[in-house]
Amino acid sequence: MKNPVLRATMGGLALFSLAACLGLALLIFLGRVSDATYKKAFLAASVLWFVFSILRGRRAQSPAAAERQPMP
Repeated sequence: MKNPVLRATMGGLALFSLAACLGLALLIFLGRVSDATYKKAFLAASVLWFVFSILRGRRAQSPAAAERQPMP
């Protein structure tokens, strides 16, 4: 990803999602949320973490690599 602002945003959102996962674990331990709520929220936060972390780590394709690919 070439845009540093977008990369930083994706990194921040990935960290926020990870913090949500850890916070949800703490809330279920303290008995503040129900099991069903925990499962749904943890699933959503986990999926978002994977999406944002993959998007942050994605590299822009170089022009040389683009030339090597066959045309459809």
